[in-house]
Amino acid sequence: METRGVVYDPQAKRVVARKEKRFRDLVIESKASSEEAPLTEAAALLTKEVVEGRLVLEAWDDSVEQWIIRVNRLAEWFPELEVNPLTPADRATLIEQICYGEYGARAAKDKPVMPILREWLTAEQLAVLDDYLPERLVMANGRKSKIAYFAEGPPVLSARIQELYGVEGRFTLGHGRVPVKIEVLAPNHRPIQVTDDLTRFWAEMYPKVKAELSRRYPRHEWR
Repeated sequence: METRGVVYDPQAKRVVARKEKRFRDLVIESKASSEEAPLTEAAALLTKEVVEGRLVLEAWDDSVEQWIIRVNRLAEWFPELEVNPLTPADRATLIEQICYGEYGARAAKDKPVMPILREWLTAEQLAVLDDYLPERLVMANGRKSKIAYFAEGPPVLSARIQELYGVEGRFTLGHGRVPVKIEVLAPNHRPIQVTDDLTRFWAEMYPKVKAELSRRYPRHEWR
């Protein structure tokens, strides 16, 4: 019996259509077909390679993962916005959309990612995401610091002590509804304190660490 099928060839690293001759469940002969595989089946097979970790989408980096977490936390913290969170099944669907139109791993891995992901939200929701849960926060001293978001717990802003000079009080996002933790870093970028109130940090913790840190890093500014 002759059958036709579509498979991912790990040696060629591409999706191929195959013709097989079988006797019951035994494959007697298998060869590539001159026919192109259907694009939907090709995308599904490439998606499986991505999900199982054998194919990496180069543009799917930490910034993409942070964007997904921001979307999910926006849905959690602001239910009135009616944002649909991205589930693992949704991720696979989006990967399939990214891979659609390709047969080979080389072409798929270089596909842009964010244009597809951004379509998950409406234009209004995209604007609200950047307003309520921005990637960076401008502090009172004019410096911008990156914010890390997590699947659980509050967002965390990490900054070296010198970048926090002149900044006091508490940080919030989402028009005051989401408190932010502040991770205070030494000049070597290692954390020395996590706080939700910089005023208290300067008053209680900073005097204890200033002497030691100024000896270890004399070339840095110490106030």
